[in-house]
Amino acid sequence: MARRAKGSADGEEEGASGSRSVRRALEIFELMLSRGEPLAVVEIVQSLKIPKSTAYELARTLTDAGYLERMGKEGRLFLGRKLFELGMMYRSQIDLLKEGSQVVEALRDRTGETVQFSVLENEMMLVLLKEEGSHPIRIISRVGSRVPINWAAAARLLVSDFDDAKLQDMLKRTIVQSPSGKAVMEVEKLIQQIRKFRRQGYAVEINEANDHAGCVAAPVIDASGRCIAAISVVAPEQRLGKANRDKLIEAVRAAADGLSHRLGAP
Repeated sequence: MARRAKGSADGEEEGASGSRSVRRALEIFELMLSRGEPLAVVEIVQSLKIPKSTAYELARTLTDAGYLERMGKEGRLFLGRKLFELGMMYRSQIDLLKEGSQVVEALRDRTGETVQFSVLENEMMLVLLKEEGSHPIRIISRVGSRVPINWAAAARLLVSDFDDAKLQDMLKRTIVQSPSGKAVMEVEKLIQQIRKFRRQGYAVEINEANDHAGCVAAPVIDASGRCIAAISVVAPEQRLGKANRDKLIEAVRAAADGLSHRLGAP
């Protein structure tokens, strides 16, 4: 007789139970949102047709975690502070993209070069926004492209809040050689660059990712002082000589500083 794989079956049952609990918690949130007022547990039971014991257990768990709060003398339940915090986080991301798109476009118009707006995702630089340059010869970039930390100036700014131990661990796992064959591969050297770039408020990379191209970048800082994004101007090598590079650095720093201040940075 075949024996049931107990661990597998138990795992499936636990997974099904967990999914059902998540669905019911979401239904409670949606019910409160639609009613627009605090509810008693008995009202949740009647509206959602769920067992009373389940409703009380969900209410206790969600209240303890701050997703629901008890209101008034009767202790009715309503949406809690944690949901407010999640909403504010969502709003901050929307504001970041809305404000960022305007800054990127304005910087492209000022410099004539391709401008990118990037964030850190899964230990890589992710290009969220870009505006193509107006010069006949320009660098083409793609929204959604992901770049290793050791390839791009902006990427090094995005990890500049990490401590040395975290940086060492991440870089050892993620650095790869670039198409140009000139990307920095030494972890300690990269950390030194990251610290230097953050202190001076901008980063520069020429020919490290691709031959005959480079970029200058500046950090976007939030109210807590963390780098949450980076703006970079990408250009052919011939337009990154010192005189023009200094102008681009000034422009990208001004753009990033302006956005940072709008997002609450000191």
